Amino acid sequence: MGEDIMGKIALLGEDTINKIAAGEVIDRPASVVKELMENSIDAEATSITVEVKNGGKALISVIDNGFGIMREDIPYLFERHATSKIKTIDDLNEIYTLGFRGEAMSSIAAVADIELESQSDEDILGTRIVIHSGKVIEKKEISTSIGTVIKVKNLFHSIPARLKFLKSDKTELNYITDIVEKIALSNTHIAVKYIVDDDIIFHTPGNGDLLSVIQCIYGIKSAKLMLPVNYSNDLLSIKGYISKPEFNKGNSKHILFSINGRIVKNNLLKEAARTAYKTLLMNKRYPITILNICIDPEKIDVNVHPTKAEVKFADDRSIFNLVYHSIYQTLSNNNLIYEGNFDDNNAINLNEHSLEKTIIMNNKGNRAYSLFEKDELSYQSINYDQSNYDYNVQEKNNSIIVGDKSYTKKSSKEIIKGKVIGQIFDTYIVYQTEDSFFIIDQHAAHERILYEELIDNTKNRSIEKQPLLMPIIIELTPKEKYIIDRYKNVLFDLGFDLEFFGEKSLAIRQVPIIKGEPCSGFMITSLLDTIENYKNDLTSIYDKTIIELACKTAIKANNNLTEKEAEELIIQLFNSKQPYTCPHGRPTMISFTRNELEKKFKRIV
Repeated sequence: MGEDIMGKIALLGEDTINKIAAGEVIDRPASVVKELMENSIDAEATSITVEVKNGGKALISVIDNGFGIMREDIPYLFERHATSKIKTIDDLNEIYTLGFRGEAMSSIAAVADIELESQSDEDILGTRIVIHSGKVIEKKEISTSIGTVIKVKNLFHSIPARLKFLKSDKTELNYITDIVEKIALSNTHIAVKYIVDDDIIFHTPGNGDLLSVIQCIYGIKSAKLMLPVNYSNDLLSIKGYISKPEFNKGNSKHILFSINGRIVKNNLLKEAARTAYKTLLMNKRYPITILNICIDPEKIDVNVHPTKAEVKFADDRSIFNLVYHSIYQTLSNNNLIYEGNFDDNNAINLNEHSLEKTIIMNNKGNRAYSLFEKDELSYQSINYDQSNYDYNVQEKNNSIIVGDKSYTKKSSKEIIKGKVIGQIFDTYIVYQTEDSFFIIDQHAAHERILYEELIDNTKNRSIEKQPLLMPIIIELTPKEKYIIDRYKNVLFDLGFDLEFFGEKSLAIRQVPIIKGEPCSGFMITSLLDTIENYKNDLTSIYDKTIIELACKTAIKANNNLTEKEAEELIIQLFNSKQPYTCPHGRPTMISFTRNELEKKFKRIV
């Protein structure tokens, strides 16, 4: 009789299944912190204390004053897919709680030791339960306060392979800190105390004021560089804070969005924020945005990933447009001049007025050169080709039209009387007003002026052009010839008329006129480099090429200006749609107050 042939497929043991499943939800200490804090939030806690030791590997403790866990529910607490949040699949359409899968507690118990004490507001006594290596070793009734205390110890001690691949304590702590900060910022009604290795890192007040939480986490000075956002329509509401351009970071992790109180990852939202800051920030610099979007749960899907960190929208295009609009409107309505404080400890008035929109330029205080009025709402149309999201804004009858919504434009007529004092290093213009003075970078200022003029003229196809009596001949590399052949329409729209001359040469027969001066035909080589860098994005090609053209033709540093030229430059700058930065994102001006100057000279204390 032949031997039985054993198959290769075998059923895994329950312990192995639980540990594998736990890996989908709990991949590092920060995951534990996230799940436990979200449970506290769902329990309607108004106070949460998070304590960690050794990067969360030795201890993660979360204490809350929520409604606690009923004694009858304790036996089901660590069972997979046991939850009080939903009953059927249909409940996912109206989910408001942060947790709903019923996987977190069982996953944590599978990979760590747990001590839990909890009492619900419906029980006379509470419960203490201790779990080691997935087994209950202690369970008893106790007298304790309403709420829950849970301590997670020795994380991944039973899974050496997982423990081995954790990062250093410092790195894991950074992940935890990121989670705690985000949850505190999106739950301002909860007082969050964060303790690391017995040191209190921050303690938020829990008073519902987001700016107070920002101050606790980022510091007082940073909080004073934030601008409030408040927008709503029939689809959603957007509330929170965004940073002035001078307060920025080297990565995008501080662009935070929460949906109905849940911090989420969504590249669409991040791109909307970055697009709104277009030309206000330098390359590879990112704003700080902390915005909560309240929306009907039926319009979103949070059941995308085990961590529930990702979200999908039923109408991506509308969400992109409205997030962009809310941020851009806020930036347009506020003073974005960089504060040139002499002392970093000086306080900045949180209630500072927006930069006056109307300016009278005076020559030595006795003659007005220009008087103009700026609208509080100023918009540019963009076409975001990369993700196929269009943001089109129109102006009509003193109104701003965004999609099917209309917003009344407001205007102010606040007057600043000022005068040009002179130049510093033939590069910076000093402009004095009654109570302050500005130092203006003449090159950055002229760049902004030329950029906006070129944008408008390109859009309206009204760029002035100058035919050349003798064409300029430029030798081309094979790559340059290919770029011109593919993107010649871009150069044509900017006012260049060119054709190939032989196999390796280019004949330039016409150049654009910028501010009355013909552009150099030899600038083509520099523009080709810009086009090459952005060849996969037509919208960026146009924008970056225009920025390059503005940069190359703007007034340079070390260029002496007459008083009249400096005055005219400042008039044109403040008449720009966005006068605060050059199109590369560098500041055009820095402001100093008279009060700051007198403090520096000890005239006042």
